[in-house]
Amino acid sequence: MDKKKIISRYQLTLDLIESLDLKNSVVELKKGDYFIDYGEKIKKIGILIEGFLYANYLSTGGTEWISRFFFPPNNFIVSNHQSFYHGKNSTESIRAYEDSKLIYIEKEEFKTLLDNQPKFERTVRILAEESYIQAMERIHSFQSLNAEQRIRKFLREYPELTQKLQRQHIASYLGIHRNILTRILYKL
Repeated sequence: MDKKKIISRYQLTLDLIESLDLKNSVVELKKGDYFIDYGEKIKKIGILIEGFLYANYLSTGGTEWISRFFFPPNNFIVSNHQSFYHGKNSTESIRAYEDSKLIYIEKEEFKTLLDNQPKFERTVRILAEESYIQAMERIHSFQSLNAEQRIRKFLREYPELTQKLQRQHIASYLGIHRNILTRILYKL
């Protein structure tokens, strides 16, 4: 998706959120604070205004893997969608990678907005479609690209994150060991 469209969609969403009379105001998270913790029953979804968060989960072997990064304007909807939708306890945590600001919408308010605000419902639908496409692209890259190709793709698509993230976090997100990432980066 082109950068102008991403920025436009983000700004339109912020404008819409600002026009609504939401119960909650801006929340500030300090680096390391949880937005969602493991096992928490999910009753909120966040709109990231500024900052950077990440989601991670534990594998059956006990290894913690990063599944998503949240940062405006690209990925600014902060939630464990599956747990939010089904009302189940979270199987992942979402934490602040750096100091961040976000607005959160509680589940009941979210449902009311969907039912009573056509613009909100349309925006949520479009963002969900875009999120689905991103998820499918990520799955396809895991299935069809080797480690070096995934690294090159990440560097090409998210050059700003390369400077911000520790190598171990990039490796975790790409599903590879940090030593493999380091070795390939030296070759590039």
